[in-house]
Amino acid sequence: MEPDSSNLEFNFSKHSYEVDFTKIERISYKVQSILGVENYQLDVNFISPNEIQDLNREYRSKDKSTDVLSFPQHEFAESLTCEAPGETVQQDGPPLLLGDLAISLEDAYANAQSIGQDLDREVCFLIVHGILHLCGHDHMETEEEAIMLKQQRQIMDALEDSEPPPRIWAQCARLKS
Repeated sequence: MEPDSSNLEFNFSKHSYEVDFTKIERISYKVQSILGVENYQLDVNFISPNEIQDLNREYRSKDKSTDVLSFPQHEFAESLTCEAPGETVQQDGPPLLLGDLAISLEDAYANAQSIGQDLDREVCFLIVHGILHLCGHDHMETEEEAIMLKQQRQIMDALEDSEPPPRIWAQCARLKS
């Protein structure tokens, strides 16, 4: 199958992947809509394990690869939730910036393998997780983690129920070799 213009191939040391950016945008927009930040700009980047390790070391002082990193560009007074989403902001001028997500497909694939789920669903989950971080959530404390886990479940359930099969995340990212 020839990749179309929205599909990009990523070749890393262990595997090659194909990512459908049209589907990534649909997932991101749906998650942002649930949280009331659909009018904010979000950048999703797929990078190598070495690149994400460098970012993790530089910004979090953790010298190891990870699956997703979030770089917020906007600070909310309180964490946004499904029950208390952000308010739609009307504005003229440049778009509001939510932030950037960096996702390591190699780490996402390893996660998916270890828990017995497909890579495309894992990438969708990482987008949900990352956007929640951009919307003020964290999981450093037990109470914060419980709130974030609940939000992740609610959003993943909403995405699963948003359309009939195939799910919104189907084939958004897949292993090529």
